[in-house]
Amino acid sequence: MSEWWNGKALDQSTHERINASHYPGTRQLCCECEEPTGRCEEDSIYINEIGPMCEECYWKKAQYL
Repeated sequence: MSEWWNGKALDQSTHERINASHYPGTRQLCCECEEPTGRCEEDSIYINEIGPMCEECYWKKAQYL
């Protein structure tokens, strides 16, 4: 858990403010393509502890396993 938010839920305006000044802010980026995953920590996608991944990269990588 990160100290700057102390485990509290943040409202949308706070997320937007953080994202504007600290890229990637609160967005989760894919470890493969570095694009936003559209997910959060609770529903992240991992393959064998590699991740987080977006769905597109997950399915590409899952084909080869």
